[in-house]
Amino acid sequence: MHRAYMILSRILRRLPLLALVVCAACTGKWVSPQAAKVSTIAAWVDTPKTPYKIEPGDDVSVVMPFNPELNYEAVVDPKGGLTLPLVGTIQAGGQTVDQAGRDINHMLAVKGITEDAYASVSIRTYAGRIYVGGQVKKPGAVPMQSDMDVLQAITAAGGMMDTARSGQVVVIRRSPDGRPMLRAVNLTALIRKADPQESIALQPSDTIFVPEATAVEADQWVDRYITRLVPFNQSINYNVGSGGFFR
Repeated sequence: MHRAYMILSRILRRLPLLALVVCAACTGKWVSPQAAKVSTIAAWVDTPKTPYKIEPGDDVSVVMPFNPELNYEAVVDPKGGLTLPLVGTIQAGGQTVDQAGRDINHMLAVKGITEDAYASVSIRTYAGRIYVGGQVKKPGAVPMQSDMDVLQAITAAGGMMDTARSGQVVVIRRSPDGRPMLRAVNLTALIRKADPQESIALQPSDTIFVPEATAVEADQWVDRYITRLVPFNQSINYNVGSGGFFR
């Protein structure tokens, strides 16, 4: 007990952010609002599950069962536009695939090309990325998938190493006001008990950190994982990859 207290004290002195990560892991759910007020960390807010919204850079496929000559594949431009032959450009960014399909049908009808296109839109390749670090076999960015959860993202990163602390995986997400939110996920409970409380639908640019089960020395843990691997620095100035966590 005394040794654990000393380790926690060293963590609190060394890195306020890490203290909040530890708090998140202890609660098993999220950083408390009281702790969030101490720094620029926001309290975690669960986001209701919603259909995937098309993003710039998504590679989109449009299939028209009764007019296969109009089938097309294209990449959504930086402004969210999707340009198709005969159709022109529709604003696909921010829409679901069903909404984009209806817009294509409308444009084809308006232009007198066909009244029954029944366009089916799907995502061939997602532009969004999830960032996975810590005790995984292939740390780095993994492609975002629709309805992707923490376990799927870690699997895409090669799976957890034997030294991983699967009961205290940390998810970092940008809050609506731009601050980072922290949430601890117990993958052990998710895998063994299918606990729905531990299933989180990820969002583009989420960061997942898998800590080491045997890392008991605070200095070693901070230097090896927080400083070197997790894609943000100790001043909370995020810059994940080329896309940027905080743009």
